[in-house]
Formats: sequence, structure tokens, C-alpha cells
Amino acid sequence: MKKVLVSLLALVTAPAVFAGPVQSTGKEVQQNTAYQPASEWYRDREWDIDLFGTYAYTSVTYRHDRYLGVDHAYGGGLAATYFFNRYIGLGVEGYALDANNAVGQLAGELMLRYPIPGSRFAPYVYAAGGALFNGSRTANAISEGDFSDHGKTEADGLFGGGLEVRLTPHIGITGDWGWNVVEGPHNDFGMVRTGVRFAF
Repeated sequence: MKKVLVSLLALVTAPAVFAGPVQSTGKEVQQNTAYQPASEWYRDREWDIDLFGTYAYTSVTYRHDRYLGVDHAYGGGLAATYFFNRYIGLGVEGYALDANNAVGQLAGELMLRYPIPGSRFAPYVYAAGGALFNGSRTANAISEGDFSDHGKTEADGLFGGGLEVRLTPHIGITGDWGWNVVEGPHNDFGMVRTGVRFAF
């Protein structure tokens, strides 16, 4: 009788012994793979310094443009932005364009960005307001009653959007498009910028 009980006990416990490790439940797997924010790429309370090149194009041909006086212009600029958190920043920016003469801009800027969770990518939008300096005028614009052919200062608003890719936690590449709304008729122009962003 004792041999029979031992044999039965062995049969009952054998599946548990040879079944291998206990499988994790779906809930445990979900908890183990839960996303942890990648704050090492985009931090709260950081300074960003941008160095960028820019290409500008007027909304009308240079014969009718009343500010840049050319169809296309190239230049470069600098911006400094402080992010109060990973999403909202305030800063200043300025650039210069070679449009027959040097045209410059200085403006305050608001930037909103969204670091994509678990990635190095952050799309952003921005709006800026300030002034453009040293605009030139075409002969056609002068003949229409604008007698200042250079040195003109106008109020300027700029808005646009772009994408940043962080190469390291402190260095990123940026590319964006914006539209300058300049005081007065036939003054507006578009702008494409690309550059390097340093985060501290």
C-alpha cells in the first residue's frame, strides 16, 4: 500500500517539477515595458543657443517688393531661448540677410515644442515679434511714392514651425520654415532656416 501511495504522489507532482519556469502574465509584461520619459534628451529648465543659416524669398517679385528689394536673399542668425519646462520657451532672435544691402532683424520669441516620447525628435512651432532694419526699395516702389530707397525700419512678425533632432543631450540639428509679416504692403517674405542648437 505504501508503494502505491508513493507512486501516486510521484505522478501528481511530476508535471509541476518538469513544467519549467512559471510564465509571466500579460499584466507583468506590461508593467516591465512601461514607458519611462526620455528626459535625458530634452530637459526642463534648459537654455538653448541656436546658430543658423537662412534663405529668404519674397511674396512678390523684386520689382514689386517694398522691403527686401530682391527675389531671394541668404544670411544667418543667432537665437537664445530659455525653456521653463520641456514644452515652453521664451527667447530672443536676430538674423541678417544679404539683400543688396544688409537687412537685419531683432525680435522676442515664444517657442512651443513637443519632445516625442522615447525619441530624439521634437517638432516645434514659434512666433516672434520685433523689427526689421535697413530695408531697401526697388526703383518701381520708389516711383509709386516710397521715397526712401534704403535704411527703412519696419515692425515685423514671424511665425512658423520645424523639427529638432538631438544628436546628444546637448547638441541638436534644427530645420524650420517661417513667414515674416512686415508692416506695409508687399513687404512679406518666407524663410527657411537650418542650424545647430546647443542645450545647457
